[in-house]
Amino acid sequence: MKAVIFDMDGVLVNTEPLHFRCWKKVFGEEGIDLDYDIYKPCIGSTMTFLLQLIRDNYGKAFPDKRVIFDRMAAEKDRLIREEGYPKLPGLVETVRKLHEEGYVLAVASSSPMRHIDQALRELGIGDCFTVKVSGENVGHPKPAPDTFLIAAEKLGVLPKDCLVVEDSTNGGKAAAAAGMDCVWFHNPDSGEQTIPQAVLELTSWEGDAAGKVLELLRK
Repeated sequence: MKAVIFDMDGVLVNTEPLHFRCWKKVFGEEGIDLDYDIYKPCIGSTMTFLLQLIRDNYGKAFPDKRVIFDRMAAEKDRLIREEGYPKLPGLVETVRKLHEEGYVLAVASSSPMRHIDQALRELGIGDCFTVKVSGENVGHPKPAPDTFLIAAEKLGVLPKDCLVVEDSTNGGKAAAAAGMDCVWFHNPDSGEQTIPQAVLELTSWEGDAAGKVLELLRK
């Protein structure tokens, strides 16, 4: 294998609980008491898909989705300013090790590009990633394979030579549909997710996580 494609939320940064808090507040201001069971199918997918879930379950539509997205971003920025960025111990060291070993790296996330850039800047690892792809800019977001296939194309690598790192069921399905092996970063803060076809399961980036990923890449 030649490349590693990382999801972002729940893999590079521990943002899933933060996102739910933000959406619960924003929708609460619209009279919607967002239930986690209704929210969780959107984990690993896009904010547009979340608005579809809101319309289907609460009967409320947001025709100008940019307004609601901007409100969510403002709330997220506020929480990060007050509480700091939700980092994952050992992640930075793992990414730098893979980069130093000569593998090309990409971020392929359902989040907007603004959030991807912000996360990489806060983590100080933007120089390690050759390609960034946002699901907001592809025709079909996860669980469709488009986000990962575009990342592979931009990297100049065949899908079969890419290893995906995901934490969500939707992301695992997208990796499988793209024909890519998947490492499941089993993050309990990402909710009830499962990637049964994963070739490796990790619960932390600390310890020998980088070594385990490198062993897979070298097979």
